[in-house]
Amino acid sequence: MSARPAFARTVRHPGKPDPVRIVSLEAEAMSHSFTLQAGRSLRDAMSIPLAQSGMDGGTVRFENLRVRPLHFLMPALAVDDQHAAFYSDPHSMEEGTLIEYAVATYGRKDGEPFVHCHAVWRGRDGQPQGGHLMMDKTIVEESGQAQAWGVHDATMATKYDPETNFTLFHPTRLSDAAQPAGGKRVVLARIRPDEDLTMAVEEACRSHGIAQAVIRGSVGSIIGADFEDGRVLEDRATEILVRSGEVKSGPDGLRARLEIALINPEGRVCEGVLARGRNPVLICFELVLEEQ
Repeated sequence: MSARPAFARTVRHPGKPDPVRIVSLEAEAMSHSFTLQAGRSLRDAMSIPLAQSGMDGGTVRFENLRVRPLHFLMPALAVDDQHAAFYSDPHSMEEGTLIEYAVATYGRKDGEPFVHCHAVWRGRDGQPQGGHLMMDKTIVEESGQAQAWGVHDATMATKYDPETNFTLFHPTRLSDAAQPAGGKRVVLARIRPDEDLTMAVEEACRSHGIAQAVIRGSVGSIIGADFEDGRVLEDRATEILVRSGEVKSGPDGLRARLEIALINPEGRVCEGVLARGRNPVLICFELVLEEQ
């Protein structure tokens, strides 16, 4: 992996850094298109059809989905030295809300389906707003379509992380069965704090011998943001999702391009392409790569 950059923005975590900064596994690729059924919580609307499809872990994307009510959290600064950042108090919008786009990580918590989702919608003032959805309380008002990419017999399972003092997703195999060889692969990965996000995505591909990939899953946090167009956001607590992203091989080796939506502690949204080498992960980043 390339030498770690010196970042303009950093935070201190309460625990000792784990020496393995990118944790990943690969498996045969699966994809599944399905309907998010009206009347179900977002958690059940995703986890029920995905369990029926045989997908054990992966990511879900959807657009233009009407929900009622919408319950969510926003990123926040920590109030003590036990965490580098935290969440806001819960917020809700009881009126019908159109989620413009969202990305979710699908995995397991205590053996049961669990979903972590970041989304963007319009606030009451008509401006883009975003946050971390409370999936068991947010209800699908009108059925809509979703697309999932993932794997069978492996998942993103929650596990306590002493470095950050959070319980976080961790790529986990569900059995010792041999993995099929020769087909398209999906990589499930977790990127730890203080790794440049763009370069870590490249390293995840490199470690699995993947020369070209599409970023399908992308739920996480970074420390503010430096964009390719020169904009700089100094917020220390920000959540993000990748609107579109890819990794390609070129004259300089593997290069990733991440067009993101960033959510600040006020819930405001900023979009753009991340500058390579200048955007460290805050708490973690959940990554799902599909080989091309």
